[in-house]
Amino acid sequence: MKITAVANEPRDFSFPRHYATTAAGYPLPLCGKPLTKTPVVVNQAGGRKYPESYIPAQEELAENEIRITCTGSGNPVIRRGQAETGWLVELGNGDKFIFDVGGGTVGNLWSLEIPPALLNKLFITHLHLDHVGGFFPLLDAMGWARNTPLHVWGPSGYTKEMGIEAFCENMQKAALWHIESKRGYVPSTGAKIIAHEFDASKFKPDNPRQLIYNENGVKIYAFPVIHTIFGAVGYRLEWKGLSMAFTGDSEPSTHEAEQSKGVDVFIHEGFITPEVLAQKNNIPLEYARNIVYKAHTPPDMLGRVFALAKPGLGVATHFFVNDDTVDPFFEDLHKNYDGPVVLAQDLTVINLTPKQIVTRMARTNLLHWAPPPPESEQEAKLATASEARIPDWLMETKIK
Repeated sequence: MKITAVANEPRDFSFPRHYATTAAGYPLPLCGKPLTKTPVVVNQAGGRKYPESYIPAQEELAENEIRITCTGSGNPVIRRGQAETGWLVELGNGDKFIFDVGGGTVGNLWSLEIPPALLNKLFITHLHLDHVGGFFPLLDAMGWARNTPLHVWGPSGYTKEMGIEAFCENMQKAALWHIESKRGYVPSTGAKIIAHEFDASKFKPDNPRQLIYNENGVKIYAFPVIHTIFGAVGYRLEWKGLSMAFTGDSEPSTHEAEQSKGVDVFIHEGFITPEVLAQKNNIPLEYARNIVYKAHTPPDMLGRVFALAKPGLGVATHFFVNDDTVDPFFEDLHKNYDGPVVLAQDLTVINLTPKQIVTRMARTNLLHWAPPPPESEQEAKLATASEARIPDWLMETKIK
């Protein structure tokens, strides 16, 4: 494939360099532009004008606006240019929801300069480590910057030990030394995890989805998807006539297309082909075929899912984004779908209003500081110090 820049030229989208394109005319990854030819999807005339890039903390959301930010667009092979899976959804009413928290996503999340105190709602699609690997960094920063528990929604498992409630209990136990060590030094009430497990066994043909969240005018539904074993789900969020769906990882199915039908923004994985996966990651082609065809959705099949769901904007994620993979992705996808599509990168930003859907890239500060917490979080009481004291004889050796 011919491109207009060196294939392996390093780029950092926090400091965008020259604007270059692939042979098919798509922006190159990490050049500061979204990977799409339809950055604006117009529903009605008179939509808001946005700056070319999203700068955190400089744009207020309208009362009927949603901002969707990709905190991780990649795979288990974490790369500096791609964290694992994660998305942030912000509503004009102030609500904020995290969907999956893969490894490397929390750094991107904090770079959006949102007080951690406001990020206490996490929805997990399934318990593959590339979707929950950032759980401890999320809990840690929130533990001192937020004085209310971290709420986690997710499905039950095939056994009790495989569900979200057991996962949260085990994460709480694994963090015990860490939590005890901070008692008496900083507020620790934010280090508590509260699980909201819904029963995945209740999904049936006559009960294809469950309403799992219904507060402040926001409704979030969960529905099952096909991914490796029992206990993987997708989510659909509805608010003020706007909607988005996120299916985590899945093999293509008519069920997920039906549950996501007509949403404004449909985020679905579009996995790389087995041949490229084997080549890029130096694994046998047989294993690559198992990974793609027995657990994921390649681009041509993603086109079929989008064609059934008919979203306002289709968003592909969980893809190995490189200079030489962009054009083949869109070529395969458009075999079955010709609607607007964005190939997600880390910090892709989508603004959704009744009039339009606008896609940009965020420009964040790599050395950002945490913004101040809300006033209600600033006067938390300290817990008593831990009883797990260091022995006196050792403390006596401390250099004052």
